Amino acid sequence: MESAGSDLPNEIICCQILPRVPSKSLMRFKCVCKSWSSLVRNPSFVDAHQSFHRNKLTHLLLTTWNKATRQQHFLSAQINQDGTPTPAIHLLNLPMASDHRLYNAQSTNGLVCLYLSNTSSRHHTLAYLDPPNFIFNPCTRESIILPHASPTYCTSHVTYHFGYSPLTNEYKVLQVQTFRPHHSIPTDMTFMFKILKLGTSLWRRLEVDRNDLPFEPLQCPFEVQSVCISGAMHWMHLKEKVVVVFDIGDEKFRVIPLPQDYVCFIHRIGYPMGESMRNVVEVGGCLALIGDKTLVRSQNMMALWILKDYENQVWIREAITFPLRWRALGCPVPLRTIHNGELLLQSTELHVHEPPDHVRVHVYNMESKSFRGSEIGLPWTFLNDARLKLVVSYDDNIVPLQ
Repeated sequence: MESAGSDLPNEIICCQILPRVPSKSLMRFKCVCKSWSSLVRNPSFVDAHQSFHRNKLTHLLLTTWNKATRQQHFLSAQINQDGTPTPAIHLLNLPMASDHRLYNAQSTNGLVCLYLSNTSSRHHTLAYLDPPNFIFNPCTRESIILPHASPTYCTSHVTYHFGYSPLTNEYKVLQVQTFRPHHSIPTDMTFMFKILKLGTSLWRRLEVDRNDLPFEPLQCPFEVQSVCISGAMHWMHLKEKVVVVFDIGDEKFRVIPLPQDYVCFIHRIGYPMGESMRNVVEVGGCLALIGDKTLVRSQNMMALWILKDYENQVWIREAITFPLRWRALGCPVPLRTIHNGELLLQSTELHVHEPPDHVRVHVYNMESKSFRGSEIGLPWTFLNDARLKLVVSYDDNIVPLQ
């Protein structure tokens, strides 16, 4: 009697087994042979791997600045399916020029865009001082530098926004320039938009007529971090009662009216270099607005207006109840909903507790109205003056960058 063969068909290995393997192990398997390395980079395999791992884990990206070595350190911690975190591991060191600092970070569909700022020119990004910006895949540890896009004028103020369109399966970076043309009066400001599709090397100017926009662009806070939801970037307008929307697929602007009972509350989240306003967030995959500063100060509650029906623009009002004074908890605000349905909160700064060194992040369960903290162990001892921050959360995605 012949024994059955022990080899599994390649189709079973490639389509059923390998897509279930965690990304960390999969990156090691790339070294087994050229065919496996090619397979892991195949778009169909990348999609299959992401489908198997969707809503099972959430990763947190932490960062701290090492003044002695002038490096920005990035750490990663994983929140397991049961909500418990793993100890943080070191991911990346980012060397900085003497006048460059990490200003902001955005995560969308597994990739992270790191924005640097020039500390010698905080109000105006000079063309010859424009620092590089990076796209980073924490799961594969690949990173690329975005092509340089010099501002049109030396007096330009330049900001960047990162987004993903599930309809077109495209990642894009939007560059916004505001500037005063030569020989114009000081108040005569104008703007320019450029777009970069990931995988290409050239920035493309968007032809936008100011008169055709449904909002006043110079009053839109493009310097504030946008939120990418439903294939579009979102900002809250400073003067008009609308949310400004940029569709990543068709590259058009539109607006969503604010709910009639909305009470604005703009909170500042400190970043390694400076501060960024936070009032538009993601809750349960929906666009949400933070509101009502009076409620936070008087009752330790934070109001949220959630856009439950994006197409029909139906808002509902929810509230987060904090167990302690809001400021005593580090002024936490929603960052995003993680895989188990809990709302991850971001504080202005994470305090390192010892021994052993660890930090505590907070999550909120919207259904049970319960608030809890999770301790994350750190891979080394931090000095007392170390400023550790939770910058973004991200999902498993092995999409290649090169």
